[in-house]
Amino acid sequence: MALTSPYFRNVPQLEAAATNSPWLGSGSSGHGVHLVQFGLIELGFPMPRSVGGTGLSPDGIYGNETVQKVKEFQRSSHGGPPINDDGAVGRNTMAKLDRALPFLTHKVRVHIFVVVTPDAPISTAESTAKELYSHYGINFEVTSIQSLALTAAEETEFSQHGLAFARMKQLAESHTSVRVLPNEIMVFYIRRFNPDTDLALSKANHTGAVTRIKKNADVSTLAHEVAHNLIDSPRGVSEHVAHKQNILATLPRTTPFVLSFEQVEQMRRNIRLLRA
Repeated sequence: MALTSPYFRNVPQLEAAATNSPWLGSGSSGHGVHLVQFGLIELGFPMPRSVGGTGLSPDGIYGNETVQKVKEFQRSSHGGPPINDDGAVGRNTMAKLDRALPFLTHKVRVHIFVVVTPDAPISTAESTAKELYSHYGINFEVTSIQSLALTAAEETEFSQHGLAFARMKQLAESHTSVRVLPNEIMVFYIRRFNPDTDLALSKANHTGAVTRIKKNADVSTLAHEVAHNLIDSPRGVSEHVAHKQNILATLPRTTPFVLSFEQVEQMRRNIRLLRA
């Protein structure tokens, strides 16, 4: 069975479970288990023991709590009539989960401005971000990609750490036909910073959100920095986390990338995460 839900598709462990080769059950672990746990939470089956205290949360461990919540889901009407409540995720349960979460619930709109062509293809960075966010019900929507032909003086200005958001927006809109709304995110690929101490810088406030990414950044940086834009802390930007699979880890990050339940909850309180 080919999975169609954006929460589960293109995940080898779940594609295998959908054909019982093998199914997931007590003692299983991994990215697919993490996404099943997140999907169950989305459907109203809370998993407090699996969610607390880690940048990977839900924890991706098929323990007793996961077994019980899978049984509750199997007995429910989510995704079709109740099925055998054996607590394992195989062909029938995976099909029921796939039907229960058929579409994305939120979206984030991003405008990309290319001051200098990055080393890693923008298309790959975009597809990496789309894949990550879709597993958490979010459509990563690149609304426009524009080449930004700045003058030498403007490019130098763009490298300054303290450049105001309003000035970046003014430069982008003066060189293109794009008009950026307050609930959209602006991403700029630039040559360098001055001083050149950062790979990327993001800031967000009530007037807008902006990210600048150096040309030598890896393909995960776009998803990483947009996550910063979407998660507000008292300082306006989220903290980094230690778990290297979490997209908000510092480099090197390891695939497959994840978001924690707490991060998604914070994103949903942000004005830039829109209902789909």
